[in-house]
Amino acid sequence: MKRTMTLAISILGLSLVLAGCGTTTQPKTTNPNTAANTSTNQTLDKSQYSGTQNLDKLESLAKANPKDANAQMNAGMAAYSNNDYTKAIDYYNNTIKINPKDGIAYNNIGNVYFRGLNKPKDALPYYEKATQVDPSYNFGWFNLALCQQKLGDKEGAKATIAQGLKVLDANDTIAISLKKLQEQIK
Repeated sequence: MKRTMTLAISILGLSLVLAGCGTTTQPKTTNPNTAANTSTNQTLDKSQYSGTQNLDKLESLAKANPKDANAQMNAGMAAYSNNDYTKAIDYYNNTIKINPKDGIAYNNIGNVYFRGLNKPKDALPYYEKATQVDPSYNFGWFNLALCQQKLGDKEGAKATIAQGLKVLDANDTIAISLKKLQEQIK
């Protein structure tokens, strides 16, 4: 039963995380009255990234717009969708150079290592960095907890979940998934 529950939560997490890979951000805006940055995530159709034609098109846009974080991110997602993990990491790193506070880019590098290359130990620092630079990015918390759980660090996963639940809206679907993961880890 426990093994089935773990598998079910992992599958749920994977499907939610893959949705997290398929997001792009609108430019971050800073409210002059607060120090917090906000971002709007919009899930995109994965067919926009898969296939060599889409990869070529998005890479061309990234090369033509080397200072455009969204162009770099989209090229990274296309490379990831086409299993070109080295290119994906390069484009995500380009995004980080343009916008060092982009939690999604760090998260996506973590996804390359965690899901693409099955190297959770290498993914861990990227998920940690995603939550540090953008504490409001829900998938960063979820992926960090899943990665810690995979590495056998139950206490770390519990602490991550608790911290994530403090900063995320209680009605956020990923916050709800974090609560389910928390119940499963006990």
